[in-house]
Amino acid sequence: MATMKVITDGASDIPFEVAHELEIEVVPLLARIDDRLYRIGIDISEDQVYDQLFSGNQRVEIVKPNATTFEQLYRSLLGRYDYVFSIHLSRHLGEIYSEALAGRSRLPASSTRIEIIDSKLAGMGLGSVAIAAARAIRDGMTPAEVNERIGQTIRHTHTAFFVDTMEYLEQSGLLTFSGSLIGSMQRIKPLMILDEGEIVPYERTRTRAKAIEGLFTFVEDFPHVEDVIIHYATTPEDVEKLLEKLDPIFSRDRVQVSRMGPAIAACLGPGAMAVTAFEGFDEA
Repeated sequence: MATMKVITDGASDIPFEVAHELEIEVVPLLARIDDRLYRIGIDISEDQVYDQLFSGNQRVEIVKPNATTFEQLYRSLLGRYDYVFSIHLSRHLGEIYSEALAGRSRLPASSTRIEIIDSKLAGMGLGSVAIAAARAIRDGMTPAEVNERIGQTIRHTHTAFFVDTMEYLEQSGLLTFSGSLIGSMQRIKPLMILDEGEIVPYERTRTRAKAIEGLFTFVEDFPHVEDVIIHYATTPEDVEKLLEKLDPIFSRDRVQVSRMGPAIAACLGPGAMAVTAFEGFDEA
């Protein structure tokens, strides 16, 4: 039987205990504070990074793992595994995917096959893909079946979100739509979605309450939903509002709640919220 390994990055927001249980290797993101680099979740906690991000007292920069980091990790796996599935943040949302590709390009010839995969997702949307892959390996699927399970999960996982202010997204450089459209969104709480991994406008909601309602409608519009994840940055009190709306169509006991990791929160800003809906594996 082929031996396989799943790798993802710190933008996946996978809880440590889940990654440990499923033997998922998570490449940490870094926080640069006062010209010092800290590995998030190892040298510095997410809570500490959050405090620095939104305190206004210090400039904090979230730094991606570089090609050398991936090269060293991949080298350590050569010969130990037949297949490595390295699943990463959407290439439209950062350079982690390209750094992973660059790291792989430096490797010598080996019997280990390393697949670098653009999840087209972020946060626990990305995390859910890595988890699905790890569970498929645990369940005894073949490499081809694991690869197909990854593709199915990506195809059927959808994310919508809103921000409290467009300022952070503008500064992030992740928006590809026109400046005039961005300007028209400044005084509202517009819903946006990830479309093939790229941020695109979805619905013009003018208040926070309407935006939360829009997240509910986003989930409600799917004919079938198997999993729902609510993501929040700094407003856990709003999670309860969305749970109440979802409960009649998707039991609140089945909803996962995830605080956005610092990498995503730094791009979206305080007050951001998102919902991820997974339709299931039925391709019919």
